[in-house]
Amino acid sequence: MTVEPLHDQRTQILSGVVKTLLDDLKNGAGDKDRRRQVEEWMRTLAEKYPEFQIESGLRDYYLAEAERLRVDFEKAAELNEKLALGRSIEGFLDRAADYAKRIAEK
Repeated sequence: MTVEPLHDQRTQILSGVVKTLLDDLKNGAGDKDRRRQVEEWMRTLAEKYPEFQIESGLRDYYLAEAERLRVDFEKAAELNEKLALGRSIEGFLDRAADYAKRIAEK
């Protein structure tokens, strides 16, 4: 097998893996720690494979996570819990804005 078909096959396989994991992140699959691990790997891959548009997927994930936390915020009774959730929401929205800015600059 020559180098070019091998590279194309590798790219195709990895692209499918990335798409599935980004969809899982956006849909809130897994627990918080697993999502964080996937997020970290996706950030690393975003630099190596810009053609996969991972930054767009991460931006969408951060927005979806902020929405999920907003629902939890509405259900929270304790002020301390609301404060923690509010800070988390802000963090996810900040990261989404950072990725939106990166995407716009490209």
